[in-house]
Amino acid sequence: MEITAVLIASILIVCVYLWFRRSDGMYPPQPPGSLPFLGHMFTLEEDPRPQFKKWHKELGDIFSFKVTGTLLIVLNGYDLIKEVLVKRANDFSDRAPFFVDKLLGLEHKGITFSSGQAWKEQRSVAISILRSFGMGKNVLNQIIQEEITHFIGLITDLKGHPTDMRINTNMAMGNITCTLMFGQRFDYSDATFQRLMGHFYEFLRGFNKSEAVHYFPCLAKLPGDIFEAKRVTKVAHAILDIIANKLIKNMKCKTNVESECNNFVMAYLAERDKRLRDGQATTMDEENLAKIVFDLLLAGSDTTASALLWCMLYAINFPEVQEKIFQEIENEIGLERAPTFHDRTKLVYLNAFIAEVTRLASVVAHSFSHLCSADTIVNGYKIPKDSIVIPNLDSIMYDKKIWGNDVMSLKPERFINQEGKLQIPEQLIPFGIGRRVCIGEGLASTAIFLMLATLFQKFKLLPKDILSPPPIKYIYSTDVSPIRFEVCFIDRLGN
Repeated sequence: MEITAVLIASILIVCVYLWFRRSDGMYPPQPPGSLPFLGHMFTLEEDPRPQFKKWHKELGDIFSFKVTGTLLIVLNGYDLIKEVLVKRANDFSDRAPFFVDKLLGLEHKGITFSSGQAWKEQRSVAISILRSFGMGKNVLNQIIQEEITHFIGLITDLKGHPTDMRINTNMAMGNITCTLMFGQRFDYSDATFQRLMGHFYEFLRGFNKSEAVHYFPCLAKLPGDIFEAKRVTKVAHAILDIIANKLIKNMKCKTNVESECNNFVMAYLAERDKRLRDGQATTMDEENLAKIVFDLLLAGSDTTASALLWCMLYAINFPEVQEKIFQEIENEIGLERAPTFHDRTKLVYLNAFIAEVTRLASVVAHSFSHLCSADTIVNGYKIPKDSIVIPNLDSIMYDKKIWGNDVMSLKPERFINQEGKLQIPEQLIPFGIGRRVCIGEGLASTAIFLMLATLFQKFKLLPKDILSPPPIKYIYSTDVSPIRFEVCFIDRLGN
């Protein structure tokens, strides 16, 4: 009797195992290694970039994997990603709620991880305000120019000594966003600003380990803090506390909402008050405002800073390219005045260099994931409602069919046509594509251009060791940032 029971139990276990191992022909193909209930949890690597590349080659432009019952769909190739995120945006513009937002009671707040009508209103308002300040020009140009002056002063004080510029760059890029948000910049030594930037750095460094909880919330219920989700949530709470209870609160006390709308915060509050007076239904409130500021500061102080650091790293590894950039700046605008936004069309090679580095760096390699809002079919495969969709931008940035066989080589010339004019193919999408494209794209691209134009005009960037420049390697986290390295800024005028 006992033997029979054991035999029946064994057969049931095997059947359950095979059931979960089955490959549903209607779903996108999956790699081997799936376990019952857990799926591919222990198959996934901490850095999925090489793994996704391998699975793309083996399984095709669309593949999937499961973790604890959640189906994740990975899209590859420009045509498929454009088809899904642009042409079929109605089904793929939502986002899975961020676990930190849920734990803080801010689910569906802000822009990055909100969805539905709330996301549409917050995004529309944010874009309208940014455009009114001249996103990519006018007011924004003045803000960036002022910050560059302070950044150049900081670099000058280094007197050519080798320095890790990660924190300094984060602070400079973060300050540009702060000035846009609050109407004033912070001194780099300001205690509140340093604490804010320090919290952002801690948040980002811990996010990579805690990201699993975003996709699989059940992990947050495990004892202890194995995935550092509790620590990351605590840091996010500290950031939001500074934004809401110090920066925004102080501004409201000192500023008249009705008469002064020279920054994002006051413009947002004025628009909210107008809608409430007119009796309009609105999701605009101070929690959403604080979360939007959080989202924009995170992108500005980290992702944009990472892109700038990648340009520095490539510049010190390819001095001949850096020299071409300097010669172009000297010939086109000279060395007597600072570069401006209006010089952008003149500096073709610099723009080509930035385009090439953003392609090679692929800073937002897997973008932010999307959530499928309805059962649908893509490329003949069933995509169930609530599936998580990951656009693999690496598959575009390193596609030999688009960029040629030398796809992994630095070659700014690939963005310059035979007439010597800048030519950016539509496949270069470093900020993503579709309705969820980063709303700070204009801010980021303008800041990177003006910062680099000024740096290359005034300084020669050199590695700490001329004979052994730092390797071009990356750290995978919320974005793809370069490894820590030191750079020397040598005054070209010898001052």
